[in-house]
Amino acid sequence: MSEGPLFTSRLSSGWMETVQQSLATLQRGIGGECVLLAGRHGEVIAQTGIAEDLLMEDLLPLFAEEASLTARLGYSIGDGTGISLHHYEGSQRQIYVGVSSQSHLLLIVISRQPPPRRLGVIWLFLRRTLQELSRLLSPPEEPAARQGRMASPLTSEQARALGLWPEE
Repeated sequence: MSEGPLFTSRLSSGWMETVQQSLATLQRGIGGECVLLAGRHGEVIAQTGIAEDLLMEDLLPLFAEEASLTARLGYSIGDGTGISLHHYEGSQRQIYVGVSSQSHLLLIVISRQPPPRRLGVIWLFLRRTLQELSRLLSPPEEPAARQGRMASPLTSEQARALGLWPEE
């Protein structure tokens, strides 16, 4: 089920530290209990926090199905580079899942409480983190390809200014 050394060989310790920082920033910004970064088959690449009382090994295949659906939609529409965002609102938990069909990544946030922010702000934060992680895990770009890049991820200072990261 695992892709083997694909991610571990591409993630140096410095990159893994950057990935962990991105997940921790997202966790604090959204108020999540747990944040997971997984590959397309549901293999966990990195994690911050713990989702108590949840068997992630049961949930990860469901999230992988969402990733498969996103990829199929992209292929059917013709561009194949989509990002989809999913939200589950239960009586005890909120689960947010961001899927990048291009990089085959799943970003999962689990929270016990209703979101302290509006859902649109949560999606923005989730999407930007997913874009940044996709960029970290993709091959280096040529300089000409970088010139057209539009948005960059939020820094911790920007997240604090927007009220997404609580003051310490």
